[in-house]
Amino acid sequence: MKALKFLLFTFVIGLLAISNARATHIRAGEITAKRISTTSLTYRVTLTTYTDQINGVTANEGQNTVNFYFGVNGVPAYTVKRKKKTLINTATMCNVYDTTFTFPSQGRYTITCAISNRNANTVNLPGRTDEISFFVETTIVVNGTLGLNNTPVLLNIPIDTASVGNKFIHNPGAFDADGDSLAYRLTTPKRDFGEGTGAGEVITGYKDPSTLGTNLLTEDGSGPSTFSINPLTGDLIWNAPGKWTTPQYQINVAFIIEEWRKGANGQYTKIGEITRDMQIIVVETPNKRPILTVPSQICVEAGQKVEFKVSARDADGNNIKITTNSGVYNRDASGASANYVALQAANFIPINLIQKSPAEGTFTWETNCKHVREQAYDVLFKVEDYPGRFAVQLIDIKTVKIKVIPPRPRGLTARNTERGIEVRWQKYPDCSITNAQIIVYRKEGCSNYIPAQCELGLPASLGFVEVARVSVKDTLYLDTKTENGKIYSYSLVASLAASDFVSIPSSPSNEACVGSELPQRASVITNVSVETTNVTTGRITIKWTRPLGFDSTQYKGPYQYKLYRATGINGGAFQLVTSIPTKVNKAADTIFVDGGLNTQQNGYTYRVAFLYEGEKVLAESQIASSVRLTAASDAQKVRLTWQANVPWSNDNRRHRIYRESRTSPGTFNIIAEVAVTAVNTYTYQDDGVDRYPDDGINTITMKVDTSYCYKVETVGAYARLPQFGLLYNMSQVSCGSPIDNTPPCPPTFSSAEINCENLDRKAICESNTLSNTFSWRTPSSANGLVCRVDILKYNIYYARYKDEQPKFLASVTAPETTFTHNKPIQDGFAGCYYITAVNRLNIESAPSNIICKDNCPIVELPNVLTPNSDGKNDTFTPMTCSAFIKTISIEIYNRYGAKVYESSGNTLNWDGKGNNGAELPSGTYFYVSQVTIQRLDKADEVPTTIKGWVELIK
Repeated sequence: MKALKFLLFTFVIGLLAISNARATHIRAGEITAKRISTTSLTYRVTLTTYTDQINGVTANEGQNTVNFYFGVNGVPAYTVKRKKKTLINTATMCNVYDTTFTFPSQGRYTITCAISNRNANTVNLPGRTDEISFFVETTIVVNGTLGLNNTPVLLNIPIDTASVGNKFIHNPGAFDADGDSLAYRLTTPKRDFGEGTGAGEVITGYKDPSTLGTNLLTEDGSGPSTFSINPLTGDLIWNAPGKWTTPQYQINVAFIIEEWRKGANGQYTKIGEITRDMQIIVVETPNKRPILTVPSQICVEAGQKVEFKVSARDADGNNIKITTNSGVYNRDASGASANYVALQAANFIPINLIQKSPAEGTFTWETNCKHVREQAYDVLFKVEDYPGRFAVQLIDIKTVKIKVIPPRPRGLTARNTERGIEVRWQKYPDCSITNAQIIVYRKEGCSNYIPAQCELGLPASLGFVEVARVSVKDTLYLDTKTENGKIYSYSLVASLAASDFVSIPSSPSNEACVGSELPQRASVITNVSVETTNVTTGRITIKWTRPLGFDSTQYKGPYQYKLYRATGINGGAFQLVTSIPTKVNKAADTIFVDGGLNTQQNGYTYRVAFLYEGEKVLAESQIASSVRLTAASDAQKVRLTWQANVPWSNDNRRHRIYRESRTSPGTFNIIAEVAVTAVNTYTYQDDGVDRYPDDGINTITMKVDTSYCYKVETVGAYARLPQFGLLYNMSQVSCGSPIDNTPPCPPTFSSAEINCENLDRKAICESNTLSNTFSWRTPSSANGLVCRVDILKYNIYYARYKDEQPKFLASVTAPETTFTHNKPIQDGFAGCYYITAVNRLNIESAPSNIICKDNCPIVELPNVLTPNSDGKNDTFTPMTCSAFIKTISIEIYNRYGAKVYESSGNTLNWDGKGNNGAELPSGTYFYVSQVTIQRLDKADEVPTTIKGWVELIK
């Protein structure tokens, strides 16, 4: 992701001078609207423009008013005064014009504004752009039933700078205070259709940025240049700007941000759109971009604190600054205070502070219930470097999505009473939100469901049914519609109103089972433990108790247990595994080893039925699953998570983590005891350290691309059946590999010097090509750190001239460490190269040292010409052939000083004839030649005069 800071517009725009006395100053802008009355259809409408402060100061000073058109028949233009102007930087002024307007009725209206004129020299618009008006529009749906609708505000200013050949990205930083869904699409910039009409027309002759200039390739050279916008994120991507006839040029582009609202029926309706017209300055620079690192999407329950680090690093070691914008900071695009989210607003420290590379900042946000909404909050982070006074700045941009959901109800319990089942829970947080409810769900049996992180509501597949809705102030529900003797499970979901139409459910509470802890006459499963992990021969040991409270005088034999199994840890279709006759005594008939399973890929769930008088079912146990462990790759670590759906509780215990020995395969050592509390704490990150010394210290160094295998032992208990003690169960074996997200070390680049004196130019001319050959090595360590070894390929970059930014040339697959660049003889050896290493995660190293080669500035002309077709000296041509020659001209004089021949071009082949085609007599001739050699430095490509004589012999 590459872009350039607009701070250097002073010298860039200075080259884009205008020559028209009219108002020629508009660079970018958009219109936003906000409904400000609950009793009328009154909106505050704001036009924000960004103007040229280098060549358009006078014009902008005179632009104290603009005309708004509101799309209402019979309503003339509104003349709106400028409210404020803010200097963004030395090249850009931000101007705000706003007014209020009451629409006469509900409907769809398009608000427009046109200003004369745009600033000059926008190369993708036709003709003189300082004679093309600027036009933007915004469409809103005015509907009393939609509530106080606001269009999104755009917090990232629409002036940015791109670099030739480098991927450019811009994001408008759109924030919708109503939480509506946003979508993005490209459009064509418009001009005023005619004064007084309030209408616009597409600018004919507009050119797509990807078609401008030369070298129209993507940054990596893999395909043609592209220009697009991500419809979901709003990332405007130009991959990559082409080279123009001047070192700097500017373009204007436009895109539309659509606003979609979810209605009461769950369907989305488009309720408006904003057009942003923005300007991009394209420059050439050798600077390398900084790299920004941010977390992936974050989800929290309201009331939880969001806190994370944002870090950045600059490949050149330049100072850098991390900045951020989002509605969560309650600041507008100019940095002024705004009211986008309820207090407290988020904070980022440090803000606007230039730091040495590497740099970092901390984002914090104390969330509350008023922050809950359906759409995630986008928080835009930007890092910019400070390469020096005369270098162009580069930036990197990334967006973090933060989802805030309602707090889940907590502390749920349920118990039988004479009046019914009494369901209780802790007092819900005081959210001060109307239409907030607690939804009570019930099902027969216990599902032992464990929701995923940020999973909203209860899946219908679990079979829960809504039985009541109560106030968030309640902490008790009495369920009087149950049957005695049945087992029931309860779960709660909070529902908070995000708008008049949309309510957001929380994640479900813990599950409370009535009758599950003390089942009468049913067996109780105590263990489902994986003994062997295998695709076909996996084994699980299941243990259970004899029926609780069983009376053999009341229920006659014969007796038997039936064990049922379902694939997956959430249950499903159960199938009979085995039938075990029993006398219900102390015999060891309440254990079974289930074999022939795919325990590597599947978890399994079991239940036990007790039968009397042959086939009569007395009672069934609750279901219990095996422990399912997942080992995922992480940076220099392996991240472990596990879960099991069991009728006992594994919470508030210390679970054990086992890791397989690297020296003794099949032997597992305990490396940690994890103090788990609730579901989301069943996780551990292995960094190689053995934190359980009781069975010996087995600390290792985690190696990238090395597989490490684990299993977890859970510890649990039945709260109301203490006689069964602690229950230990093993997971299957799961393996994972750590990854290394640090970049590889830069390779060390080398190449042989060119020996101009011994250069075989004849061989070069006969083959019509030449080559530069390089080799390199990847160091084992750098700056005291061990270098990565998982190199996948090497990228070679090349620039023809030393003042150009090298572009991607080719890739070489590792472990190859040489490359030959074949070139046409016209270019010669001249050019600069560097190389980077790319690892298996596609992370690229910083550039290697740069190697530059130049051509030999030597031209030798013969002194004998014998045009007799014998293949020797038949033409007067450079003895070094035309290699490296850019241009060559010659004037030939006879011994009396008369010019007899002249030519110019990039070759010289005089055959002894005059300019009229007649053969010249034998004799001595004198010449003056101007020769320009292809060089590494353009400044060295100057003509050199060569004088001499040649003997024409026939």
